[in-house]
Formats: sequence, C-alpha cells, structure tokens
Amino acid sequence: MSTPFAPASGSTVSITVGAASANVQVTTGSGLSQVRIMNNGSATVWIRFGTDNTVVATTSNLPIASGSAEVLSVAGPVWVAAIAAAATGVIYFTPGEGI
Repeated sequence: MSTPFAPASGSTVSITVGAASANVQVTTGSGLSQVRIMNNGSATVWIRFGTDNTVVATTSNLPIASGSAEVLSVAGPVWVAAIAAAATGVIYFTPGEGI
C-alpha cells in the first residue's frame, strides 16, 4: 500500500526557468526521500538532480510537462537544476515522504 505524499513543513523552493539553466537546493539531509515537482509554467521544463550547486540542466534531461506535477524519489542532499526551451515560468520543488 502506498502512502500519500506528505510535504515537509515550510520547505518548498522554486526556480524561475528560462533558456539558461538555474539551480536550487531542495534537501540537506541524507537518505531516500521524495520530491514533488510542479511545473507552473507554460512550457515543458527539463530537470536534473545533483549533489551540489554545480548541477546544470539541458534539454536532454528529464522533461516535466507544462501544468503537471510529479513525485520522484531522490537520495539527499539534493540540488536540482531546471531549464526551459523558450518560455519562462516557475517550477516548484517540495520535499516530503510518500507517493
């Protein structure tokens, strides 16, 4: 049985995406957790996870469709980078537990 996603209190971060890669730290702890990703923009964005602020996204990374939300499992600490091909928008990252 899957546990519903439970966000960590006060921990949502965001990136305003555009044609250049930008990154943000999502989690600081170690171990496996989940991150809810919501693309609030008008275009597909591509994301890439990393362990520090050198992570860079390209359009060959994981696509997140406009208006969609995904929950992915990650091992921390986690930084994430995002890029959009043309349009700008905001993509939100909320760490927590569950699916």
